[in-house]
Amino acid sequence: MGNIEFDVKKIAALAKMSLTDEELAVFEKDMPSIMAYISKLQEVDTSNVEAKEYLMETENVYRADEIKAVSEADRQALINEFPKKTGDALEVPAVFE
Repeated sequence: MGNIEFDVKKIAALAKMSLTDEELAVFEKDMPSIMAYISKLQEVDTSNVEAKEYLMETENVYRADEIKAVSEADRQALINEFPKKTGDALEVPAVFE
């Protein structure tokens, strides 16, 4: 791949990865060989390979929701063990920033 330089910090940010300085150094050293391997994969003839959205022929593998009763003692034990609460609401970590 020649002398192409890669901005490993930017690539890590795009992948939402936090890397230590040591990990950055390893990836900066290894990135050219990783990219060379990827370009080697691009040489594979896939013209006779049918495009698929999924590799397996599974459909609707989810189970139906069930409402199950729980004893008040179990409910209270779960609430008591929950790390963050605001009034009667239980707080969970944000999924989106």
